[in-house]
Amino acid sequence: MKGLGRYFLLLSALPSAAAFVGSPRSTHDVRTAAAARAPPKSYPTVDITAAAAASKSTTAIYMSSTSSSIAVVAKSAVTAVFAQLRRHAKLLLVLLTASLLFAKRSNPQTLLWPGTQTDKDCDAPLPAGGYGCPFIGINLFDGNKDYGPFVTSWQLGQKYGKIFKTYFAGFPIVNVSGKDNIKALLKNEFKGEGKGIGTKLIGGEHNLGDLFGDKAVLYENDAGKHGRLRKLAGDAMTPVAIAEALPSFQDLANQQVDRVLKADTIQMEEVFNDFTLDVAWKQILGLDLNEEDIPEFRKMVQIWVKCIMDPMLLVPFRIPGLMKWTKVGRARTYIVSKIEEKLDKLERDGPDSSTLSKLYFATDDEGNKLTREEVIHNAILLIFAGSETSSSTLTCASLLLGLHPNVWRKIKAEQDELVAELGEEFTRETLDKSVYLDSVIKETLRVKPIEFGEMRLVENTVEVDGKQIPKNWFALFNVKQTHWNDPSTFKEDGSHMDVREGFQPERWLDETTKPSEWMPFGEGGRRCIGERLGMAEMKVFLGMMARKLDRYDLVNVHGDDDIVWKPDTVMARPADGTEIRATAADTSHAVEYQI
Repeated sequence: MKGLGRYFLLLSALPSAAAFVGSPRSTHDVRTAAAARAPPKSYPTVDITAAAAASKSTTAIYMSSTSSSIAVVAKSAVTAVFAQLRRHAKLLLVLLTASLLFAKRSNPQTLLWPGTQTDKDCDAPLPAGGYGCPFIGINLFDGNKDYGPFVTSWQLGQKYGKIFKTYFAGFPIVNVSGKDNIKALLKNEFKGEGKGIGTKLIGGEHNLGDLFGDKAVLYENDAGKHGRLRKLAGDAMTPVAIAEALPSFQDLANQQVDRVLKADTIQMEEVFNDFTLDVAWKQILGLDLNEEDIPEFRKMVQIWVKCIMDPMLLVPFRIPGLMKWTKVGRARTYIVSKIEEKLDKLERDGPDSSTLSKLYFATDDEGNKLTREEVIHNAILLIFAGSETSSSTLTCASLLLGLHPNVWRKIKAEQDELVAELGEEFTRETLDKSVYLDSVIKETLRVKPIEFGEMRLVENTVEVDGKQIPKNWFALFNVKQTHWNDPSTFKEDGSHMDVREGFQPERWLDETTKPSEWMPFGEGGRRCIGERLGMAEMKVFLGMMARKLDRYDLVNVHGDDDIVWKPDTVMARPADGTEIRATAADTSHAVEYQI
């Protein structure tokens, strides 16, 4: 009866929910960059009236990704469904009234935010926080131009502290930050089904599971199976394996830097996207693409990556025709087809130097291999880790280096010394000795990391810092807020996270100033398996840039100008890509381009 009541409550909220996930982003108050450091006076809420008014536009927005013929069929189907609802309005009203009375008798709060029950057997209270709009919650995806993506989550953290509760897309969530708190949360992993916490794509295996792949090491919750997957997948990510890939990284980076120098103006965000996607097809997958096939591969991966930011995919049912009739579904199908073709070739011709080959032929002590599906899903995970996150970080690093020319000169000096000592080739030794370059990338990841770690489903109530996270809630650990509150770097005015005042790579060179709470690659047994891959490709590209470019100056950012950020990306990216004027290392010719 309780589940039935919740079902009809959610049914009654569908129009507002559709407006929430399909309409343009809600109009939260946007603070200026100067005031962004101050704690917000109130957390954002969703305008229910505006949401209801916008609901009719949602169908059109969603159907824009399908063919016109499918749109006509869907419209007819929706019209027929609502016609039936009108015919049975009295019955639905009776059922809805019954569910309201039942919910009110049991817990009034769960009437408006289904699933927010506390564990009465646990003495610890729920964290502070807010649920936002009834049935729907708060849009944690929301961003703005002054902060970038996920500004709402940051604002809530500033208001409520390191641990707070919220509600998103029909799911109760507790946001956890702080190294000790996150470790306390993650120690509950791998305790067995129903006994702790486990990774789970919000909304279940539907939609996001189909598009991202739920057989990767990230989503295995059985301790034994996870250990097996991590060992086998990790064999493709060893220092030796990464060292073997460095010549490929250097060749691709050299091509892209030459492309920059030949152009009068160029969007370097696109250069970084192309570089990391070329690493994906050439090194990770080991594909043999023709020149005309490369743009198609890049396009398909970028479409697929964007799926992670689409709230429509969080609905708790499978979207009909997702893989066949939507752009993101077709993009994922394309990527898998390329992986399948390569696996057939590896089966026929034997191993090669690609990362995919190492995944496919890796064996454990008993001679067991990854299944074909596990290979595909882990390869997809590596494409995401090696492209989207690395590209975003490189884009931010380029902005930061433009704001701090003294840091750029130190990178150049270090690379000049390494070329004189070790030669032009990037080797494992070259990267190990690129100490200052390493600190620049780490500092970039401190100031502009990915906002969250992977969502965990709480299968048995846990306590963190004296607060309960009840069974069947989701727990989300917040990387950006953890970096913000790091006691080793924290400043009351927030300047330690400012792109001008806070960016100080030298802090990594001294143990007394080194950050103590830094986790851009996650934490615990699920720490990013592609960490070495991502760091290596970023070091090679920035090292190659430093060797071939003398200097560059920002064109659109002067003095204390505000930095404008894209609001709807996976990680922070400058809105214009950061336009600069650069000079080649061996000429006086000025080249104007964008990064």
